[in-house]
Amino acid sequence: MQTNWLDRTKRFVANRLSTDTYIGLHLTVTFIVAAGAIWLSSALLEAVLDNATLVRMDVAAAEWMHAHVTARGTAVSHWISKIGGPTNMGFIAVVGGLELLRRRRKTLLIAWIAAFAGGGMLEKILKVLVHRTRPLFNTSSPDEQSLSFPSGHSMMCFIGVAMLVYALTISGHITGIRRSILIGVGASFVLLVGISRVYLGAHFPSDVVGGFAFAAGWVSICLGVRGIVKHRYHRRTPGRVAEWRTQNETVSLSPK
Repeated sequence: MQTNWLDRTKRFVANRLSTDTYIGLHLTVTFIVAAGAIWLSSALLEAVLDNATLVRMDVAAAEWMHAHVTARGTAVSHWISKIGGPTNMGFIAVVGGLELLRRRRKTLLIAWIAAFAGGGMLEKILKVLVHRTRPLFNTSSPDEQSLSFPSGHSMMCFIGVAMLVYALTISGHITGIRRSILIGVGASFVLLVGISRVYLGAHFPSDVVGGFAFAAGWVSICLGVRGIVKHRYHRRTPGRVAEWRTQNETVSLSPK
């Protein structure tokens, strides 16, 4: 009995670490990222609401940043913030959704809509629940004078870039070093957008980190559920498994 239990445990672990199917290592990493992001989001939310130490650190960081602001830095930050703003992310959401609809990528389209629409709703709910005011040095435009936590720019930019990179790489057309470069450029841009929001005084650092954490958790959940649905569909239709793998719909974490 104990041997059978050990054998089942070994098989389960081996399956969860396998790179041959989505339900293996890729899904395991996806839900680990989701769990970590949810934990970080919860910790930040509690700290913003109840921890005076984090609030003091945020205020000190905002004051230090304001003391080192320059005209050129402000102009560059406005430019970066505008590119990564909700308007452009909304444009990506609409255009990308229409393209997925045209290509009949049903499960990816559902995950795409859930990520953007659900992320936008989550951001608005969190702002109302936390009800944190903006920093005193806010230099953003009048239409960005909403509540502060989490940063909407950071959260929606993370979701938009993450989903765009995922959609471009899942097809298998962008692989190897090009995929690594694309991921690196996307991550760098998202980070720059977050920094620009703090530089402009539009958000405290924890607002940006919170936006990233909630976005990472939500995107991971959407993509994880999409992977499970896709896996179950192909288990019911064995004849399509080879076709799915040929089209690189089964994602491997190793470079191709």
